[in-house]
Amino acid sequence: MGYFMAYADTQIPTFLDQLNQRFAPAQPDVGGESMYGGIAEMAEIQKEFGIFKQGRPLRESMRALNLTAGNNAVRQRWLRLIEGLSKHPSNRDGERGDDAIVNALIENFSAKEPLPVFFTSHDMQGKQVDGSPVMITQGARPLHYLETDYLVISLPMQSKEAAERMRATASRT
Repeated sequence: MGYFMAYADTQIPTFLDQLNQRFAPAQPDVGGESMYGGIAEMAEIQKEFGIFKQGRPLRESMRALNLTAGNNAVRQRWLRLIEGLSKHPSNRDGERGDDAIVNALIENFSAKEPLPVFFTSHDMQGKQVDGSPVMITQGARPLHYLETDYLVISLPMQSKEAAERMRATASRT
């Protein structure tokens, strides 16, 4: 996936962090000040606006969240990376990567108490797209310092160099 981001691949953690902030655990009110946000706010936004919807590409829902890492060119590269998830399988039976993410989020939002969502990535390990699934795990604890269950969504990625090596190997066969 570094291939999609090219020179902006160092911005991937910024996008993941922005997603993790939007879908974070609800914060307690502090000193009378409302700390409303995170998953509680996202659940209400989902209920009112239906940002994530079956049949709507994940890319379009991400556009609505308006995440940005500095400039429009980088944002467009990120959206192409998200769009590319439709070519990946998932660890959910019969669902492609982007559909699996949308469906998992919709299911999570429909729960009485939606879990916070943690977005991360994992190494494609030089595998072709069809061998590199989007991984979705319910009730995981990705942050050792928080005793909080999450819905974890891990995106397959690789460096642009690994993608180039894989393409070069494929062209020789």
